[in-house]
Amino acid sequence: AGVGAAPPSACASICAGLGGAPWTGGLSVGSTNTFATVLLQATAVSAVVRTTTIYADYPVLSIAFALRDADGRPRVLRPDQLQVTGLSTAGTPNCAVTSIDATTGVGFCDVVVAAAEFAATADRTATLSVRYGGSVTATAAVTATLVQAVPPVALPPGSVGLLVSLPTSPRLLGETFSIAAFGSSGGRKLAFFQLTISFNSTVLTYAGDGQVTSSLYTLNLGVTAAGSPSQMAFLSVIGTSIDSSVPGIVGDSIALLVAKFTVAAGAPAGAVASAFTATIVSFTDVSNTNFVQVQPGSFADARGSVQAAGQVTVWTADAVGLLAYASNAEVFNVRPINGASATSTVSVRAVRRSQCTTTGGCQVASDSAGNIATSCAASGATGVGSLSGCTFTVGAATSAGTRAVSITPGFNALSAEPVTVRVWHPLSVTIAAASTTLSRVAGARTSTCQNIYQTTPLAVTATFGGASLTSVTVDVTCIATISSSDPSIVSVAGALATGVSSGTAQITAGSEAAVSVTVSAAPVTPVCVSAALVHGSAVFSPPSVANQAQSTTGAVSVAARYAKNAEVSLSSEGSGGSIVAFAWLSDGSYLELSPSLGLKVVPSVSFASVLNASTLVPSYSNYYRAFVMNNANNVASQCALEAQWVDACSNTLLASGPIAANVQLPLATGASVSISSSTACGTGAICSITRVGDPAVQIGRLTSTQLVVTVTFPIQGPVVFTNDPRTVYTVVSGADLIAVSSTGLVTALSGTATGAAVVNVTFPSYSRAASVWASITIRVDQVTGITWRATPLPVYSGSSGVSTSTLRKIHCTSAYQRASIVATVSLSDSTTSDVSSNNFLTATSATTAVVPTPTRSSQFVLQGSSAGSSVVTVSFGSGITSSAAISVTDTSAVVTGLTWATSFWQATSPANTFAKPLGSPQTVAVTATFNDGTQFPDAVSTVPWAPVAGYLNFASDDLETITISTSGVATILANSYRDPVSLTVSALSCQSSAPVSRATTVFANLEPAVGDIDLGSRYGLQFSVGGTSPPAVGQLLSVPIRINFGTGAYFTFTSFNLAYPPEFLRVYSIVYSLPPAYSNGKPEWCNNNTIGEVSCVPSAAFPTI
Repeated sequence: AGVGAAPPSACASICAGLGGAPWTGGLSVGSTNTFATVLLQATAVSAVVRTTTIYADYPVLSIAFALRDADGRPRVLRPDQLQVTGLSTAGTPNCAVTSIDATTGVGFCDVVVAAAEFAATADRTATLSVRYGGSVTATAAVTATLVQAVPPVALPPGSVGLLVSLPTSPRLLGETFSIAAFGSSGGRKLAFFQLTISFNSTVLTYAGDGQVTSSLYTLNLGVTAAGSPSQMAFLSVIGTSIDSSVPGIVGDSIALLVAKFTVAAGAPAGAVASAFTATIVSFTDVSNTNFVQVQPGSFADARGSVQAAGQVTVWTADAVGLLAYASNAEVFNVRPINGASATSTVSVRAVRRSQCTTTGGCQVASDSAGNIATSCAASGATGVGSLSGCTFTVGAATSAGTRAVSITPGFNALSAEPVTVRVWHPLSVTIAAASTTLSRVAGARTSTCQNIYQTTPLAVTATFGGASLTSVTVDVTCIATISSSDPSIVSVAGALATGVSSGTAQITAGSEAAVSVTVSAAPVTPVCVSAALVHGSAVFSPPSVANQAQSTTGAVSVAARYAKNAEVSLSSEGSGGSIVAFAWLSDGSYLELSPSLGLKVVPSVSFASVLNASTLVPSYSNYYRAFVMNNANNVASQCALEAQWVDACSNTLLASGPIAANVQLPLATGASVSISSSTACGTGAICSITRVGDPAVQIGRLTSTQLVVTVTFPIQGPVVFTNDPRTVYTVVSGADLIAVSSTGLVTALSGTATGAAVVNVTFPSYSRAASVWASITIRVDQVTGITWRATPLPVYSGSSGVSTSTLRKIHCTSAYQRASIVATVSLSDSTTSDVSSNNFLTATSATTAVVPTPTRSSQFVLQGSSAGSSVVTVSFGSGITSSAAISVTDTSAVVTGLTWATSFWQATSPANTFAKPLGSPQTVAVTATFNDGTQFPDAVSTVPWAPVAGYLNFASDDLETITISTSGVATILANSYRDPVSLTVSALSCQSSAPVSRATTVFANLEPAVGDIDLGSRYGLQFSVGGTSPPAVGQLLSVPIRINFGTGAYFTFTSFNLAYPPEFLRVYSIVYSLPPAYSNGKPEWCNNNTIGEVSCVPSAAFPTI
């Protein structure tokens, strides 16, 4: 019954029992014994059309459907194909089967309707077919209204104006859609435009500046929120052509922009005739002539002609149909068996009106899933079950079953197709005991001296049926509630009854089945014990009465058969098995034994070296286990162990029997030895270690390493033998180099010799591995020498390959050059290691002319203190030294080249810009190249021992804008209005060589301090076209206005006036660029009412930004 009620594709596993009780612990059947119920083909389909009305611009027919098999179950085999017929489609008439929910059977089918279908408005019927292979197994018809396509609308050829194209189909609440604006220029090139698009803010919301795009124009945007009582908000747009030479900016349909809007959540349903209006503020051609000023725009919408205002129709995503499915299409009434009620809940999905531009791209509020039905009605349920809400229950009041209870759910004025539930009623329930008489076992008692009685397995069966159903009889033991009327006479555990004392008890299954079991005082006597050593999980049946063992010989044959059926085979040291034992009694019955009932297991004398007796203790849920010992011999014995049944109260032997064991240990096929990853040594193929105290320790060489040994067996695979006492490590060559412990630890011996040693690994005392061995080579190495050289400081590109032995004065200064010591040690294995920054390295100088000084990185720097020479000695441990001469000369290294670095200012397009608040300093960066080939990559900041003022000079050609000190610190004092500032660096002329200088240009552009206002561009010239050129007459000049409110401050209110010379400039437009956090529109709070002044005074505080 449990399997019968399981939905299709449900997975389960089968459990095995032994002697009336489930196998547990080490004897449980593996997970491979699983099965799954079968998915059947869908034979019925319910369908609801989501796109009840289909428009040419939203041309997708979308159908929601629910599949069921022949028994009304929603879990069905996925169809090979879903196909729509009855309408012409653009592309395939098939839809994706992957959309079908595996649990509910609900899915969506979307197909694109061909354009030809929209020639006229009409209701059309389409059929959804479910196919498996070439066969149609289910169909459903749906009807949708196709609306005639709206003809295109355009402005008259050669006219000048604006046309905004709107959707021709309704839009759903929350749906985002696009509008497109087109300009007609009357044959002129439209280089610049300014327009406003107003929209009804109770119906629409602006999707944001990032949702307004143009391929031909650069756009500046501003939004003004609707004021009271007006409901209209305004989108202000200024567009400047990206390239005035392209043909796209002239004609009758110039693509100005595409903007996105969203239908407001609270928008009223229906047509909104004045959802949009538009105005051309100005159109300007490439000669800067305004050829349109303040002209209303036009609209193309669903009405099919040019309109003065734009109409949008709003739809709500109302429910248009229901799809229903049952949680259990098949219900078994098991209340008479275990007291539990069985239910099936009908869930409903409300299918909502939708619009779709592409398959899978439907605009719709989420279809409501789950049980949303407000009512359900049932037919055919009398005497079968009861309906509460939409949950059908079978239980106490049920007296019959039926093939189909029909349940019809409803939601508002909608109803779904009926859902059928099949109900199986138990026509009869029986319980049977394998033996209805249980006797006391003579002489057998528990450890508390209680008598032991026989046990018997119980089985419960039920016959299910109902109206129009074929009766079926199934075993329901696993779900039945089994109990004893008197547990002091007969106790019940699961499906096993056990005698407790003399008398009779009723064993019942649920409320409708019973069997009498009598416990007799007349004893039965033990005959023998049959037992088996079971390795792994196995299922086998207990012997029949004909195979009962009545003698020792018989017992042996039974045990042998058990061993064979259980496939006992122990093939590795440490492998083991569980002991399963039965006692055979004089009445022909058997009793499964356990340690609690007095079972003991002992090894035979001849098996003492094969099976480990010390592990024969109760474990694994009351089973004994035995394990193969090390060095065990191969055996296939029927008498390896003995199972003994004793009176646990007096320890008196009642019966016994042999236990067969098959130990087959194969010979090893190979061995290997390697280095443990935790003591990996060296970088080459051969491990290299060194001696304690050798300098090689300072570069990471280990003084010991751990070996890892494995032996491979045919069945068991590789086994680690590193610490096994049978593993023998032998140094076969290089015994003066290394020693190896019994656990494989290799250590370098004291001495001076170096070279390779070989270690063999063998297993002479282990017969299974005596013929395999492995070998490994390990080197012992030491540091043999050191070399060093000096490289220029500071480091520059290529300096690592330069060696120097002379330190010169730096140009006109008294400071000397410096150099780094680069040291390398050599090892006896011909490898080298850089030790320049090793703490173990030391350096000394024979005279004071050269001073070796360690740095923070431990690398030594050679400093010249006076003219002369000295021998510098570098050491790495005792006896590892190298010396070389370093000279110091008063001959100068002369500057021969200078290069400006640009990292100290904003290197931002279109020009290098010094952009900081008034009076801010910035250290410059200059690369100096000398006549000896050395370089100072940043002479200002990276050579502190030779101040740059001693050999370089800095100058500015505009000290009112940027000053620069002798130490290379530039300070910004003003903006660059027309030309950049020229900064020059030159070498002082203290040398006879030709003077060297280098100039660079930089624009000064002040950043506002906290509380200050900033006008104009941030980079390049303050007022410019393109960043580097002042504006020409007739050009548009963009003047950004920024206010620095400081970090952490909030923008709530500000006002200011911007003065300008009206004889040179006029205000063309004002565009607002407040931060995105200002979400309720951008108010027009600035005006140009006074000539020569822009006044910005908001009427109220802003929302916090």
